[in-house]
Amino acid sequence: WSSDVCSSDLDSREHINDLYTGVGEVLAMAELSRVFGILNRSIVVKRSGLLSWDETRNRDLIFVGSPTENLSLRDLPLSQDFVFRRMQPGDPRPGDLAIVNLHPRAGEPQWFLASADLPLSEDYALVVLQPGLNPRQSVLLLAGTTTLGTEAAADFVSQNDSLAALHKAMGRYGAISAVLDVP
Repeated sequence: WSSDVCSSDLDSREHINDLYTGVGEVLAMAELSRVFGILNRSIVVKRSGLLSWDETRNRDLIFVGSPTENLSLRDLPLSQDFVFRRMQPGDPRPGDLAIVNLHPRAGEPQWFLASADLPLSEDYALVVLQPGLNPRQSVLLLAGTTTLGTEAAADFVSQNDSLAALHKAMGRYGAISAVLDVP
């Protein structure tokens, strides 16, 4: 071990480390477990890489973390309005992870990026609630542009009024996507 070596010098931005779980994702799972415990409901926690598609057919699913780390999410059609994407050359802040608004309306931003400087002063999260592969089941995605955004998304859906609003919107639209501004 040398204090001269920084992990960012060793870690590739192209390689996905599937042995890593961010603090925000861990805290998000703790919050969801607390809520399910209050509701006297069980929850099975599993790394998305170990989830088989057969297991998903007849279950409600909650995915915690962005598709950049949850590779299984890349195969699910989760949102028609927002996607996660690394900014490309010519975009603002190339290399940074953003939530991209695929169909921005007048006055809406095209990209949602966490603050550039540390400590973070602003982050964004995507909350998607939609029918699952089996229409009687639901899929919930809670994902931030950083691990802190993911934690905030779980905190948001753990509030009674937030869940009621999501269920009501899902009934009207069949699916709902929302971008949260996480100050």
